[in-house]
Amino acid sequence: MAWFNVKVVLEQYSTFDVELEADDAMEAEQVVQDGVWMDGFTKEIRHTLEIIDENYDAVEVCADCLIELDYCECKEDK
Repeated sequence: MAWFNVKVVLEQYSTFDVELEADDAMEAEQVVQDGVWMDGFTKEIRHTLEIIDENYDAVEVCADCLIELDYCECKEDK
């Protein structure tokens, strides 16, 4: 068996509605945008999250130093 480093790239999409009271549409959008970036809607985002694309790329690594085999110097030292 060998050791591998697998890079995982997921493209995700989430859509949900937020009802709130505001003076105008710009304020409402700003309040919601701030909430998204300050983790105010974490449950809503996770609940509606959908993976739309995925990519996996495995690279074999040295069992001793966990560096990609092409760049590992462990065998050269021995």
